[in-house]
Amino acid sequence: MEKKTRFTTKIKTEIVLSLLRGESMEAISRKYGVTIADLSSWRDQFVEHGADGFKRKPDDSMLKEAERMIGKLQMELELTKKKNELAAKLKKR
Repeated sequence: MEKKTRFTTKIKTEIVLSLLRGESMEAISRKYGVTIADLSSWRDQFVEHGADGFKRKPDDSMLKEAERMIGKLQMELELTKKKNELAAKLKKR
């Protein structure tokens, strides 16, 4: 399977500006090897947020890390509860 090329914010901006100037979406798609769906998405992001729409947001990675930690803690809590239930059952014997 072919590895997907990652484009910098600067290159995405140049590509979108070409689209907005009227260059054919199909031509740009072939030129850069980008799907029309990706080009449409980039155009919409640019129109809504400017070049900043392409930048990764540090808050997103912090949120994902916090969600992973919450999931891990939930699993640990469930395992501890099961362990305590089992210990209580064994103690009753």
